[in-house]
Amino acid sequence: MKTFNLENGPKIDSGFKTPDNYFENFSANLIQKLPTETLPEETKVISIFRKRKNIFMAVAAVLVLALMIPIAYRANTTNKEVDSATLENYLTQETNLSQYELIGEIEPENSNLISPQKKIKHETIEDVLATNPNIENLIIEN
Repeated sequence: MKTFNLENGPKIDSGFKTPDNYFENFSANLIQKLPTETLPEETKVISIFRKRKNIFMAVAAVLVLALMIPIAYRANTTNKEVDSATLENYLTQETNLSQYELIGEIEPENSNLISPQKKIKHETIEDVLATNPNIENLIIEN
């Protein structure tokens, strides 16, 4: 391989040339061009605070919505059904119906209030009576 020497080898022309005496006259040409260019007297001023105001308003609106959603959800999801205890208290206090009349009015096929009774095994009854020391109280109550 041949050794390569930059000083002796052929040089490639870049294709760009500076005009003759360009750098000697550069400062004089620059000073001549400066006063001829006029600046506009008033420049347009764009306020930063105007954009910030819009951003703050948008953030405030998002916060208000974020705080209102749980309140609106809670207001719309309140239980609108009357619970059974309230209904029972109303029927016993405000009407002249007795318990037997109320039971007679309830249709068994349409009501889930009346459920079939479960069968209790004799062994379970014997276990409860054997473990409960207050058998007399149970007999008196029933």
